[in-house]
Amino acid sequence: MSIDMVVNPNKLQFDRSENVHSHGSRYFGIVFVLIFSVLLVWGGTFLSHPDTLPIKQVRIEGDFTNLSPVDLQLLVTDKVRGGFFNLNVDAVRLALLKEAWVREVTVKRIWPDALRVIVIEQVPVVRWKDTGLLNAIGEYFSPDLESIPSALPLLSGPEGTEVTLLERFNGMQERVQFLGFKIASLTLNERRAWSFQLTNGIKIVLGRRDFEERFNRFLTLIPTTISGRIDQTESIDMRYTNGFSIKWKK
Repeated sequence: MSIDMVVNPNKLQFDRSENVHSHGSRYFGIVFVLIFSVLLVWGGTFLSHPDTLPIKQVRIEGDFTNLSPVDLQLLVTDKVRGGFFNLNVDAVRLALLKEAWVREVTVKRIWPDALRVIVIEQVPVVRWKDTGLLNAIGEYFSPDLESIPSALPLLSGPEGTEVTLLERFNGMQERVQFLGFKIASLTLNERRAWSFQLTNGIKIVLGRRDFEERFNRFLTLIPTTISGRIDQTESIDMRYTNGFSIKWKK
């Protein structure tokens, strides 16, 4: 048996041409990837260089009472390292948050060479012991003692009771104000006994138990029993089951 093979010259030429085209496309793809990779590495190196688009402007924004915008700007400027793309904004933010009067910070890049820093200042509502302050949600912060407002009410209690004391203080203050008084200080001692002092100097001792009952009894006491002798009152002890004791000024 014999087999005859007939080769079409045109078909052979087409197959060779297709093979050459396939190899050419592959080489072009490899070259393109290499060029793209080189450009990518070069671009990354260029953009990460500190001399590429350096930060030239720092803008500090916020409503300040105890903070100095000039001091904040100097602090930020000292922490600016690198150009627009590789600046570590977290380092700038953390540096500002170390300032006691700073509550929150937002740092934004502004194209092509500026930095916008928004600072929210702490707003104290009460003093905490002799060491620091509490803001409206009971967060503790400790600025220089010279900067602590002495006119703010004073709260004192064991560590970790800041929020509890502030909430109780707010509720008590609202109720005594109806009688024309204000609370100057509120104390929870280590034995968990409560006492407070009014701005007129009268100290009220409530003790460890029955806080609400004793405080309510005190509120009814003021307009009745001692209304005419408030200026003569030094302290009131509410730790009695059915009564109280008053210490008069000498």
